[in-house]
Amino acid sequence: MRFATKHPLAFAMTPLIRNMVPMQGTYERSKPANLKNQLSDPQRNAESIKALAYFLGADLVGICEAESWMFYSHEAQQAKPIEPSHKHCIVMLLDQGFETMEGASGDDWISGAQSMRGYMRGAFIAGVMGAHLRRLGFSSRAHTNADSDILHIPATLLAGLGELSRIGELVLNPFIGPRSKSVLLTTDLPLSFDQPIDFGLQSVCNMCLKCARECPCNAIPFGPKVMFNGYEIWKPDVEKCGKYRLTNMKGSACGRCMKTCPYNREDLVESTRLLELSIHVPSARRALIDFDDQIGAGMRNSVKRWWLDLEMINGVCVSPMGVNERDLDLDRTNKLAQNQKLAFFPPHLQPPLGTTIASSVLLNREAGLKAYADAEKPSQAKQRQK
Repeated sequence: MRFATKHPLAFAMTPLIRNMVPMQGTYERSKPANLKNQLSDPQRNAESIKALAYFLGADLVGICEAESWMFYSHEAQQAKPIEPSHKHCIVMLLDQGFETMEGASGDDWISGAQSMRGYMRGAFIAGVMGAHLRRLGFSSRAHTNADSDILHIPATLLAGLGELSRIGELVLNPFIGPRSKSVLLTTDLPLSFDQPIDFGLQSVCNMCLKCARECPCNAIPFGPKVMFNGYEIWKPDVEKCGKYRLTNMKGSACGRCMKTCPYNREDLVESTRLLELSIHVPSARRALIDFDDQIGAGMRNSVKRWWLDLEMINGVCVSPMGVNERDLDLDRTNKLAQNQKLAFFPPHLQPPLGTTIASSVLLNREAGLKAYADAEKPSQAKQRQK
């Protein structure tokens, strides 16, 4: 139950995040407003809503259609069926912050607090925007880490804010890499949609193994993509990842893959320059990946370390038993890649609907290992569809 809130900073943010849930809004139609005729231009509305999001503190914003398949079938808390009526989805990314990340290992005590800070800011921004739209006469609902009716990953992809990476179930943005938290706002305000993007990430991730090499629990695949639930993806072992993040005794949660990714860059100027080179000169991609290790990118910078290593246990702040103090390990690929065994869990191997946080459900890891070993390759799926 402590998970990412073990550090006192994250512990302090959690009540704020949860107390904003009742203010996230509904799908009910709002009372008509005199402004509705003035807000009928989808493109103008999209530009205005993005300007508002940036003004309130969002770092990147995109808009997509809220398609019905993006929504969960039931609410998480009351298990009521979800009947989405909103057709427009505003996706906002919050940068977790390079300065602090540079001083961290990614799985030390500040990791969970960085995450919760992004979620807290996102919940506040989406909440204010949703309330504003409802006063203008438009129905709106925020979808946060504490309560969301919609899957964030497909919305983020379709809103043009990144591509899926080797890390797996994570959308990597070209400017801030994987260093973001998302918040969504669905609404019936007419909005024009953005388009998905391709900035060459699939080619880069196919060559780069840095996140897999540096993963503390060997949960990120060294191998190629597989088909999972109908999608082509580098599928991580979520059981390994989840267990490590939940039981990390020398830190709060984990963001090691985010910390060490070559796209985790300091500033927009540097990331834009390297991004343009990667896009326009594909032959330079391998050299850029190697360059990232050569300059020690992903190492901890002690100058940027400002926090205290503290742990909350039963409401009492104590000194923890230790802290993860990792730096790059260039030899881990040879150690881990050959014997890596990954499992995944298709829907029939997952806990049934209605399983609560208080339930104990043992995953069938042997079945998960077999499912991964037998997974269809993308080339086979394409051949099958011909």
